[in-house]
Amino acid sequence: MQLSPSTHFVSLGAAILFRDAGVNVVWPDLLALAAIGLAFFVIALARFRRSLAS
Repeated sequence: MQLSPSTHFVSLGAAILFRDAGVNVVWPDLLALAAIGLAFFVIALARFRRSLAS
């Protein structure tokens, strides 16, 4: 489940809403969300370019 963005989003949201956590506490989840988002973006971009080429 660590590859699912919703896992990190829920953890991040709970930390901010319930514990008033700052960036120094939630940075691992932010980093994981950014990495997963970047991976999905790169895959989508490659597929889009491939569809334009054919």
